[in-house]
Amino acid sequence: MSSSTSPLRVGRIVALNMYPVYHPLEAANLSNVAFTDGLPTTLNRLVIAGDLDMSAMSSIEYARHSDMLELLPVGSITAAGAVDSIQVFSRVPFEQIRSVAVTTHSASSVALLRVLVGPDVVFTPLTGTVWEELTNVDGVLLIADEALAEMRRPSATYATDLGERWRALTGLPMVFAVWAVRREVADARRPELDQLGAIIREASLRHQRDPEGVVAAATERFPFPQDFIRHYFTRLSYDFGASERASLERFFELAHDAGELSHVPALPD
Repeated sequence: MSSSTSPLRVGRIVALNMYPVYHPLEAANLSNVAFTDGLPTTLNRLVIAGDLDMSAMSSIEYARHSDMLELLPVGSITAAGAVDSIQVFSRVPFEQIRSVAVTTHSASSVALLRVLVGPDVVFTPLTGTVWEELTNVDGVLLIADEALAEMRRPSATYATDLGERWRALTGLPMVFAVWAVRREVADARRPELDQLGAIIREASLRHQRDPEGVVAAATERFPFPQDFIRHYFTRLSYDFGASERASLERFFELAHDAGELSHVPALPD
């Protein structure tokens, strides 16, 4: 990439779910990219505020701010069914839940939960442990590594996978995150974005060709056993194609119906 301009400020989700993409990126020697680490809602805010140029970000936040953001069809975080890392842990069956303490780290998962449970279930911000919260609410929504850790040592009677619920409702995969860039950056730095987009696509392909290399590296970095990580990675895909586009369109329509979106954005061709 050119060194004649300031570095592209790119968000990096610090969770196991994006490691298959970011692991190859770390070895790509991207001299004109400056990474900022964070969880999805933090990176969402930084992109929207103009403190980052682009990031993998919550798909619902892209939709809410599509007037200032351009979708980059270079990848996603998608699950074709059960995702494992987006879970509601509850003391009653999912259909009986009337109150949920929701994570502050994810926007798409909260919007998806609203689509799935309807308007009458009360959401409150998650502030304590699952055990503590379940003394006051019926369920707790966790994402990413926190959900994976809770799955391994559950403190709730029931666990409901939202990716699986979405698949049952729509027959589609669920796109939890997309790559997006601020429009003024896209207009000014298209060649660099095209080059970075190609590297992101190649990172996903490299993971598909050599999943064991990524599993081994992830085992050194994350507090989960190798077999657990290997299985978890089979839940996820990082592509952006026709099925991901169809899923986004349906998610945005249902999120609008649920009051989570003021309008349904048109996806780029």
